[in-house]
Amino acid sequence: MNERSRVDKTSAEDKSIGFDYQYYYFLNELLNLKSGQTAGYEVLDDVYIERADGKKLLVQLKHTVQKNAQGNPINLTTLDPDLWKSISNWCKLIVDPADGRTAVADQLAFLKTTSFFLASNKSENARNSFLSSIDEFWNGSKQHADFIADIQALKVETKDETIQGYIDGLLSLDPCVSEAFLRNLSFGLGLDEIITRCKDSILEKQIHPTRVDDVFQAVDSKIRANSFAKVKAGEKISFSFEQFNRECRRDFDKARSAGFLIRDLTPALPGNLSDQTFIKQLVDIEDITTDDVETLTKFTTMRLNFRDNIEKWIQDGDITQSDVDALEQEADTYWDNSFLAGYPGRRPPPDGPAAVAAARGIVQELRKVKLPLASQDLPIRMSNGGFYELSDRPVMGWLHNWKDLYN
Repeated sequence: MNERSRVDKTSAEDKSIGFDYQYYYFLNELLNLKSGQTAGYEVLDDVYIERADGKKLLVQLKHTVQKNAQGNPINLTTLDPDLWKSISNWCKLIVDPADGRTAVADQLAFLKTTSFFLASNKSENARNSFLSSIDEFWNGSKQHADFIADIQALKVETKDETIQGYIDGLLSLDPCVSEAFLRNLSFGLGLDEIITRCKDSILEKQIHPTRVDDVFQAVDSKIRANSFAKVKAGEKISFSFEQFNRECRRDFDKARSAGFLIRDLTPALPGNLSDQTFIKQLVDIEDITTDDVETLTKFTTMRLNFRDNIEKWIQDGDITQSDVDALEQEADTYWDNSFLAGYPGRRPPPDGPAAVAAARGIVQELRKVKLPLASQDLPIRMSNGGFYELSDRPVMGWLHNWKDLYN
């Protein structure tokens, strides 16, 4: 029973990655659309692309998790079910009576506007006699009749009735239709790192390498959500160049902007939020309470997002350490001015409510400040996170005797 469960799990995982492979192939096609083109997912085929002149490319996608001895995806074999099932599906489409294509003339008319593409992460195989034979047909060294003879010989070789049925789909086509179909058939094998291909497509749109992942995540999330909404509404998943541009252009524009790309890095929160020095400081001036978990979480996230974005910008070369030092010096000046206003002459206030009120006033003033970083003002949320980070070290505080209390 346990063994069956493991098999079922693996099968489910194989199907899942196959669906993801189809989706990311579709996403890559969206990223490469030209004006007037449309791409669809699970509409006319696994993926289809329609050109401005109305001609269509139908794409079948086949993914394998099986590896060869070298650890690469297995080859596409001569009698591979993925190969022949795709060809059979297309042959049925060409002669589909439901679309009014029982006559040869109608089938040929369909083939004038339709091409077919089999894409797979399976590798091309020099021993694949089907690929060798069709290549000879394409380059003119083999006649169509000779190619068909090769296919008839393949049918005799296999005892698999399912594969024989797939092959019959091709052999049953009218010779003129068969030749036109084969002229419109092409293969893309070894297409493995499909997400990398998506990111390469983004890079080719003049996006800086350090911002490719940000654009990919934004576009991926948006297209997935949009596709879900389309299916839920009973609509087909397809995007014209104009629709995709309208949906995602802003994500590219933001990445190309000279300003900093502020990322929601969803940092891992400390185990005990109340143990943070900046939280202790805020609790001691009665700005927040330790049982207000929502506020503790929000303020901590702001602090960590400030810290992590700064580290990311330095790593990417968007800023230097001297830029960060200048920001901290400016923050210190804002704090010092507010501190002096709260404690004139730097004299300690009377104990009790007056002291707490003065400290809260300092924090309230600093929460209005936009900190400057490399000639750009950070948003209030990021700036607040900066003050929280500095008070967590702590290099600033709110109570008059903060150094004695927290250092």
